[in-house]
Amino acid sequence: MRVLCCLDGTNVGPVKKATEILSSTQPLTLGLLYVIDLGPRKDIEHTRERFFRPHDLPRQRDDEMHQADHSTASKILREALNALPDGEVFEREGRPEREIVNAAAEWEADLVMICPRIGYGGRPVIGPKSVGHVARFVVDHAPCPVLVVRPLAREQFPIER
Repeated sequence: MRVLCCLDGTNVGPVKKATEILSSTQPLTLGLLYVIDLGPRKDIEHTRERFFRPHDLPRQRDDEMHQADHSTASKILREALNALPDGEVFEREGRPEREIVNAAAEWEADLVMICPRIGYGGRPVIGPKSVGHVARFVVDHAPCPVLVVRPLAREQFPIER
């Protein structure tokens, strides 16, 4: 089974646990995907335009941001390879939701494993806003089944009636 694991820098633990459970039933080929989100750069360009500045950043600043993005991606993928040493690494740039769906189709994944958005507080959210826009898009558009892997949130249960 070809499993594409979508990484966000905070979810290597839950992804590893899920792959261990899946690998107990059948052999897995793992793809480890990290997408550099270019959306924030576009936001900076629009903000600059609002203040009547040229929308392009100075070349040096753009290069620094590009280098920082790739450095972060390398660290995240290295951490994932430490936890899942047999994984095949993929690094992409663009809108994460689209890049994940496209990578799943191109790599011919049998399963996409993605984690829902975790707020900056670190606690998983239970309820209607528990899945962010990237996970929602992947669930709706992936060319194969999608497994949403949640971190443990047992302390939020039982729910009061």
